[in-house]
Amino acid sequence: MAKPKLLLADDSITIQKVVSLTFVDRGMDVVVFSDGDAAIEHLDEEKPDIVLADVNMPGINGYQVCELIRSNDGTKETPVVLLVGSFEPFDNDEADRVGANSHLTKP
Repeated sequence: MAKPKLLLADDSITIQKVVSLTFVDRGMDVVVFSDGDAAIEHLDEEKPDIVLADVNMPGINGYQVCELIRSNDGTKETPVVLLVGSFEPFDNDEADRVGANSHLTKP
């Protein structure tokens, strides 16, 4: 049986390491991209079971990543959780508009 796969799109090396270690220890495969463009470019080949996307990263942001995932027939049902820094603005209306499942505040 294949392990569940998490795709993380975040430009913070610290967040990449923390998320990877946390979910690998729980039996998941984790693929990491430092920007939204690379995450979307590899979305179809990675076929993640869940996506975590930073709302403030280089290239396309987490809201746009979510919107593109929802517009793709092959990934539109994939859960998307937006990540936002504790001191960064978060737009609930935009998150709802793009169809995000939830959001988490990162330290």
